[in-house]
Amino acid sequence: MVKHKVKTIADNILRPGSQALALVTGETYLKSFAEIIERLTKKQGRRGLLISTQWSANALTRRVAMSKLPRNSLKVIDTISLSLGSKITPSEDFVFLSTPVSLEAILMEIERTIRAGGGDYNFLIIDSLTHLKRYYTMGQLSEFFHFLLNRMLEEEFTVLIFDQDEEETSRVFTELSGMIDHTLSLSGGGGK
Repeated sequence: MVKHKVKTIADNILRPGSQALALVTGETYLKSFAEIIERLTKKQGRRGLLISTQWSANALTRRVAMSKLPRNSLKVIDTISLSLGSKITPSEDFVFLSTPVSLEAILMEIERTIRAGGGDYNFLIIDSLTHLKRYYTMGQLSEFFHFLLNRMLEEEFTVLIFDQDEEETSRVFTELSGMIDHTLSLSGGGGK
């Protein structure tokens, strides 16, 4: 697996219909996560969905600097804020799912958002495969990703899944890397 920085990821990896699994940890993850969203929305003018499994809406808004993104360019399906008891301010950029959230509820919300968007959305990011591995069984995740990746391919969505484990040895990582187009190792964040 070749190490990349976000700014050196080839455009064909982020083309419509492409699917990638990115292995990245620590500060590099924090920088890369924000940079990839900025690259897709601000630089490429695309609109997409983010499945947030580890940050509350308030934390994510600051982490990604959502106020600096183009209006309505990122729709967040938030699976954690309700479990934290966060003060939730209604926003058209966020959909809050009740917790504990089932994988089926996530799939239904993705489908609902795609249909409501009328074809305007064209990428999907999952912020933490690591988090999902903690709360769901291998069988549940296998079925979830099999359906999700095929559905996103039908819609020609770019899919990027972040995995924060330091090694590529988990069964979920191995199975996913066999189902998708690209497996990346991100290094050094980005920066300018």
